[in-house]
Parts: sequence; C-alpha cells; structure tokens
Amino acid sequence: FAGPLPYTFEYEPQTRSVIVIKAFRAHWEPRPVTVDVRRLTFFDHGPFAGTRPVLANAFHVAGLDYGWERGRRRSENGGVR
Repeated sequence: FAGPLPYTFEYEPQTRSVIVIKAFRAHWEPRPVTVDVRRLTFFDHGPFAGTRPVLANAFHVAGLDYGWERGRRRSENGGVR
C-alpha cells in the first residue's frame, strides 16, 4: 500500500514561489486498515462537486516521533530562492 509522502507543498502567489516542507518521522510502521465511509460531504461543494472520489488507502500509525522541518522557498522551476 502507499503511505504519505514526506513532503508537502504550498504555492505563494505573492512571490510566485513554491514552499516545500519536509516531514520527519521515526519508527514509521503503518498498518493498512479497512474504512467504511458512510457519508462524505467534503466533495458536495466547490471544484470537486459531483465527482466520485475513490479512497486510495488508509492506515493506522501510533507511537511515532513526527514533525515538520522549516519550509524552503523554491522558484516555480525548482531553483532555490
């Protein structure tokens, strides 16, 4: 199964930059779990209204050291700013 990537991204329109934030984690041992989603209203409104989302994966983690490093600003082509 696929787990979350160690990076997350945010676009900063004021500087036309991408902010890259890396997570750190220790003792990462995710276990796949079954999920029964009976009602999901997130996709009822906005740009995804009317879509039929498919759950890609779900997992349980516990007892891990987890956090985020300071974000780094990158240009739209990936260069360091």
